Amino acid sequence: MKNIVLLTSALYTNYGIYDPKTRIQQTLETAKSAKKYIPGAVVILVDNSKVDVQNDDSAEINELIDTVDYYIDNSDDNDMKYFHNNVTNYDIGKNAMEALGMMKALTFIANDEAMKNEIKDADRIFKLSGRYQVTDKFDITKFSNDATRDKYVFKKAQPSWINPQDTGVTTLLQTRLWSFTPNLLLETMQLYKNIIETMVNLFNNGKYIDNEHAMSKFIPKDKLVELDTVGLMGNIAPNGMMIID
Repeated sequence: MKNIVLLTSALYTNYGIYDPKTRIQQTLETAKSAKKYIPGAVVILVDNSKVDVQNDDSAEINELIDTVDYYIDNSDDNDMKYFHNNVTNYDIGKNAMEALGMMKALTFIANDEAMKNEIKDADRIFKLSGRYQVTDKFDITKFSNDATRDKYVFKKAQPSWINPQDTGVTTLLQTRLWSFTPNLLLETMQLYKNIIETMVNLFNNGKYIDNEHAMSKFIPKDKLVELDTVGLMGNIAPNGMMIID
Protein backbone atom coordinates (compact mmCIF):
# COMPACT_ATOMS: atom_id res chain seq x y z
CA MET A 1 0.00 0.00 0.00
CA LYS A 2 1.11 3.54 -0.77
CA ASN A 3 -0.50 6.78 0.38
CA ILE A 4 0.42 10.38 -0.43
CA VAL A 5 0.23 12.73 2.56
CA LEU A 6 0.02 16.48 1.91
CA LEU A 7 1.21 17.89 5.23
CA THR A 8 0.12 21.54 5.25
CA SER A 9 1.81 24.05 7.53
CA ALA A 10 2.77 27.65 8.14
CA LEU A 11 5.97 27.39 10.18
CA TYR A 12 6.48 31.17 10.13
CA THR A 13 3.22 33.08 10.36
CA ASN A 14 1.51 36.01 12.06
CA TYR A 15 -1.49 33.85 12.93
CA GLY A 16 -1.99 31.82 16.11
CA ILE A 17 -0.27 31.59 19.51
CA TYR A 18 2.68 29.33 18.63
CA ASP A 19 6.13 30.64 17.73
CA PRO A 20 8.10 29.21 14.78
CA LYS A 21 10.32 26.94 16.90
CA THR A 22 7.26 25.36 18.51
CA ARG A 23 5.48 25.04 15.18
CA ILE A 24 8.49 23.32 13.63
CA GLN A 25 8.72 20.82 16.48
CA GLN A 26 4.98 20.15 16.38
CA THR A 27 5.06 19.68 12.61
CA LEU A 28 8.00 17.30 12.92
CA GLU A 29 5.86 15.20 15.25
CA THR A 30 3.08 15.37 12.65
CA ALA A 31 5.39 13.98 9.97
CA LYS A 32 6.65 11.22 12.24
CA SER A 33 3.11 10.21 13.19
CA ALA A 34 2.08 10.05 9.51
CA LYS A 35 5.05 7.79 8.78
CA LYS A 36 4.14 5.60 11.76
CA TYR A 37 0.40 5.15 11.28
CA ILE A 38 -0.41 5.76 7.59
CA PRO A 39 0.77 2.73 5.58
CA GLY A 40 3.31 3.52 2.87
CA ALA A 41 3.14 7.25 3.61
CA VAL A 42 4.94 9.53 1.14
CA VAL A 43 4.91 12.83 3.02
CA ILE A 44 4.92 16.10 1.07
CA LEU A 45 5.42 19.15 3.29
CA VAL A 46 3.41 22.06 1.87
CA ASP A 47 4.55 25.13 3.79
CA ASN A 48 2.83 28.52 3.50
CA SER A 49 5.29 30.48 5.65
CA LYS A 50 6.47 34.05 5.57
CA VAL A 51 9.79 34.50 3.77
CA ASP A 52 11.52 34.39 7.18
CA VAL A 53 11.53 30.59 6.87
CA GLN A 54 14.23 30.86 4.20
CA ASN A 55 16.75 32.14 6.79
CA ASP A 56 16.10 29.28 9.22
CA ASP A 57 18.93 26.75 9.13
CA SER A 58 18.28 25.32 12.57
CA ALA A 59 18.71 21.66 13.42
CA GLU A 60 14.96 21.43 14.00
CA ILE A 61 13.89 22.60 10.56
CA ASN A 62 16.56 20.52 8.87
CA GLU A 63 15.33 17.44 10.73
CA LEU A 64 11.78 18.21 9.57
CA ILE A 65 12.86 18.56 5.93
CA ASP A 66 14.91 15.36 6.20
CA THR A 67 11.93 13.50 7.68
CA VAL A 68 9.49 14.36 4.88
CA ASP A 69 9.90 13.02 1.35
CA TYR A 70 9.23 16.27 -0.53
CA TYR A 71 9.11 19.95 0.44
CA ILE A 72 6.96 22.54 -1.35
CA ASP A 73 7.96 26.01 -0.12
CA ASN A 74 5.31 28.66 -0.91
CA SER A 75 7.04 31.49 0.97
CA ASP A 76 8.03 33.31 -2.24
CA ASP A 77 4.53 33.12 -3.65
CA ASN A 78 2.99 36.58 -4.14
CA ASP A 79 -0.45 35.51 -2.88
CA MET A 80 1.06 34.17 0.34
CA LYS A 81 3.12 37.32 0.79
CA TYR A 82 0.00 39.43 0.39
CA PHE A 83 -1.89 37.66 3.18
CA HIS A 84 1.10 37.59 5.54
CA ASN A 85 1.79 41.29 5.00
CA ASN A 86 -1.70 42.77 4.70
CA VAL A 87 -4.39 40.58 6.29
CA THR A 88 -4.51 40.74 10.08
CA ASN A 89 -7.79 38.86 10.55
CA TYR A 90 -6.79 35.37 11.75
CA ASP A 91 -9.77 33.51 10.28
CA ILE A 92 -9.57 35.10 6.84
CA GLY A 93 -5.78 34.82 6.59
CA LYS A 94 -5.50 31.27 7.82
CA ASN A 95 -8.35 29.89 5.70
CA ALA A 96 -7.41 31.73 2.51
CA MET A 97 -3.78 30.62 2.73
CA GLU A 98 -4.73 27.01 3.43
CA ALA A 99 -6.94 26.93 0.33
CA LEU A 100 -4.32 28.72 -1.80
CA GLY A 101 -1.56 26.45 -0.54
CA MET A 102 -3.54 23.32 -1.37
CA MET A 103 -4.42 24.66 -4.81
CA LYS A 104 -0.78 25.41 -5.56
CA ALA A 105 0.37 22.02 -4.22
CA LEU A 106 -2.19 20.09 -6.26
CA THR A 107 -1.27 22.06 -9.38
CA PHE A 108 2.41 21.24 -8.82
CA ILE A 109 1.62 17.55 -8.30
CA ALA A 110 -0.48 17.42 -11.46
CA ASN A 111 2.34 18.86 -13.59
CA ASP A 112 5.61 17.68 -12.05
CA GLU A 113 6.95 14.40 -13.48
CA ALA A 114 8.30 13.09 -10.17
CA MET A 115 5.01 13.85 -8.45
CA LYS A 116 2.98 12.24 -11.22
CA ASN A 117 5.06 9.10 -10.81
CA GLU A 118 4.39 9.12 -7.06
CA ILE A 119 0.62 9.36 -7.35
CA LYS A 120 0.08 6.98 -10.27
CA ASP A 121 0.30 3.91 -8.03
CA ALA A 122 -0.95 5.52 -4.79
CA ASP A 123 -4.07 4.26 -3.06
CA ARG A 124 -5.16 7.60 -1.63
CA ILE A 125 -4.06 11.21 -1.18
CA PHE A 126 -4.43 12.54 2.36
CA LYS A 127 -4.51 16.14 3.51
CA LEU A 128 -3.05 16.38 7.03
CA SER A 129 -2.76 19.65 8.96
CA GLY A 130 0.62 20.36 10.51
CA ARG A 131 1.02 20.44 14.31
CA TYR A 132 -1.58 17.67 14.75
CA GLN A 133 -0.66 14.03 15.19
CA VAL A 134 -2.10 10.89 13.65
CA THR A 135 -2.91 8.49 16.50
CA ASP A 136 -3.29 4.75 16.97
CA LYS A 137 -7.03 5.30 16.40
CA PHE A 138 -6.27 5.84 12.70
CA ASP A 139 -7.57 2.87 10.70
CA ILE A 140 -6.57 2.78 7.04
CA THR A 141 -9.30 0.24 6.26
CA LYS A 142 -11.92 2.89 7.07
CA PHE A 143 -10.39 5.23 4.49
CA SER A 144 -9.49 2.69 1.83
CA ASN A 145 -12.09 0.03 0.97
CA ASP A 146 -14.69 -0.80 -1.67
CA ALA A 147 -17.13 1.78 -0.27
CA THR A 148 -14.60 4.63 -0.44
CA ARG A 149 -13.30 3.96 -3.95
CA ASP A 150 -13.45 7.17 -6.05
CA LYS A 151 -14.73 9.12 -3.04
CA TYR A 152 -13.72 11.71 -0.46
CA VAL A 153 -13.45 10.58 3.17
CA PHE A 154 -13.99 13.06 6.03
CA LYS A 155 -14.87 13.07 9.68
CA LYS A 156 -18.65 13.10 10.06
CA ALA A 157 -20.19 16.50 9.28
CA GLN A 158 -20.87 18.83 12.21
CA PRO A 159 -23.44 21.61 12.66
CA SER A 160 -22.54 24.98 11.19
CA TRP A 161 -21.68 27.97 13.35
CA ILE A 162 -21.87 30.52 10.50
CA ASN A 163 -25.11 32.08 9.26
CA PRO A 164 -26.33 29.71 6.52
CA GLN A 165 -27.69 32.70 4.60
CA ASP A 166 -24.03 33.63 4.01
CA THR A 167 -22.58 30.18 3.28
CA GLY A 168 -25.54 28.27 1.87
CA VAL A 169 -24.87 25.26 4.13
CA THR A 170 -25.91 24.11 7.60
CA THR A 171 -22.96 21.77 8.22
CA LEU A 172 -19.17 21.76 8.08
CA LEU A 173 -16.56 19.10 7.30
CA GLN A 174 -13.36 19.17 9.37
CA THR A 175 -10.26 19.54 7.18
CA ARG A 176 -7.52 18.51 9.62
CA LEU A 177 -7.38 14.99 8.15
CA TRP A 178 -9.28 13.88 5.04
CA SER A 179 -8.52 12.02 1.84
CA PHE A 180 -9.44 11.29 -1.76
CA THR A 181 -8.39 8.89 -4.50
CA PRO A 182 -5.80 10.04 -7.09
CA ASN A 183 -8.32 9.90 -9.93
CA LEU A 184 -10.10 12.81 -8.19
CA LEU A 185 -7.02 15.06 -8.42
CA LEU A 186 -8.28 17.30 -11.23
CA GLU A 187 -11.74 17.43 -9.67
CA THR A 188 -10.17 18.43 -6.35
CA MET A 189 -8.22 21.21 -8.07
CA GLN A 190 -11.51 22.53 -9.44
CA LEU A 191 -13.00 22.16 -5.96
CA TYR A 192 -10.34 24.49 -4.57
CA LYS A 193 -10.83 26.97 -7.40
CA ASN A 194 -14.51 27.15 -6.40
CA ILE A 195 -13.59 27.49 -2.72
CA ILE A 196 -11.10 30.32 -3.31
CA GLU A 197 -13.49 32.21 -5.57
CA THR A 198 -16.30 31.86 -3.03
CA MET A 199 -14.06 32.97 -0.15
CA VAL A 200 -12.91 36.08 -1.99
CA ASN A 201 -16.44 37.04 -3.04
CA LEU A 202 -17.77 36.67 0.51
CA PHE A 203 -14.79 38.44 2.10
CA ASN A 204 -15.24 41.37 -0.30
CA ASN A 205 -18.89 41.62 0.74
CA GLY A 206 -18.15 41.64 4.45
CA LYS A 207 -19.13 38.00 4.92
CA TYR A 208 -17.17 34.86 5.70
CA ILE A 209 -16.72 31.18 4.88
CA ASP A 210 -13.93 28.87 6.03
CA ASN A 211 -12.52 25.72 4.44
CA GLU A 212 -14.73 23.49 6.57
CA HIS A 213 -18.00 25.06 5.46
CA ALA A 214 -16.73 25.36 1.88
CA MET A 215 -16.02 21.62 1.79
CA SER A 216 -19.55 20.92 2.95
CA LYS A 217 -20.81 23.26 0.24
CA PHE A 218 -18.83 21.86 -2.70
CA ILE A 219 -18.07 18.17 -2.02
CA PRO A 220 -20.66 16.17 -4.00
CA LYS A 221 -22.78 14.19 -1.54
CA ASP A 222 -22.62 11.09 -3.73
CA LYS A 223 -18.82 11.17 -3.46
CA LEU A 224 -18.63 11.69 0.30
CA VAL A 225 -17.99 9.07 2.99
CA GLU A 226 -18.13 10.22 6.63
CA LEU A 227 -16.38 8.60 9.59
CA ASP A 228 -17.07 8.90 13.31
CA THR A 229 -13.32 8.88 14.06
CA VAL A 230 -10.38 9.71 11.80
CA GLY A 231 -7.57 9.20 14.34
CA LEU A 232 -6.12 12.66 14.97
CA MET A 233 -5.27 14.84 17.96
CA GLY A 234 -3.60 18.18 18.59
CA ASN A 235 -3.90 21.76 19.80
CA ILE A 236 -5.67 24.37 17.71
CA ALA A 237 -3.67 27.49 16.87
CA PRO A 238 -5.96 30.32 18.16
CA ASN A 239 -5.92 29.26 21.84
CA GLY A 240 -4.15 25.90 22.20
CA MET A 241 -7.31 23.94 22.99
CA MET A 242 -6.85 20.18 22.55
CA ILE A 243 -9.02 18.42 19.96
CA ILE A 244 -9.43 14.72 19.34
CA ASP A 245 -11.00 13.63 16.04
